[in-house]
Amino acid sequence: MANLTLYYGTMETGKTTKLIQDHYNYSKYLIKLILMKPKVDTKGNNRVITRTKENIEVDILIPKSANLLSKKYFNKYKYAQFILIDEAQFLNKKQINELWYIAHKYDISVICYALKSNFKGELFEGSAQLFARSDEKHELTVNCSCGKPAMFNARRVNGKYIASGKEVVIDGENAEVEYIPLCSDCYLNFVLKNKIK
Repeated sequence: MANLTLYYGTMETGKTTKLIQDHYNYSKYLIKLILMKPKVDTKGNNRVITRTKENIEVDILIPKSANLLSKKYFNKYKYAQFILIDEAQFLNKKQINELWYIAHKYDISVICYALKSNFKGELFEGSAQLFARSDEKHELTVNCSCGKPAMFNARRVNGKYIASGKEVVIDGENAEVEYIPLCSDCYLNFVLKNKIK
């Protein structure tokens, strides 16, 4: 039976690089794949793109309101063996439940690649539901600049760390915004300024 699998981590852990490598590995064995990403992720438009500029075209851009079990989407993936989804943290709870259903009802393996938490240190809606429903979970890691394992995605605007603002601001399309993977100590010191929030 197929599973819903999650690969997660902070920024710069190579989630999209892994997706592209997985896509290549499955494709060379002529495995039927469908590649999706949430439409809200406008970086790369209709492509998934890594920080090193590797990219691949997406088969389905998922709007926030999409019902993945509807005929419109089912007809696109019904013959797939695998569905790969980049930036899955941006999906809603209902869509994650639909992906779990697709894996277990239609025997299509679904692999999601996602951030665990936002720049405020809170779970994304999609990530929270992925942790609740995924049959397999694999953490990808990267170190903070201090050398400790990164746990947080800090947002910097014009070089300054911030702890408030809109949940979704895509880096790359907004030149003054960047995301930095930080360990707990550095997040407390640089972002929260040693306060509990």
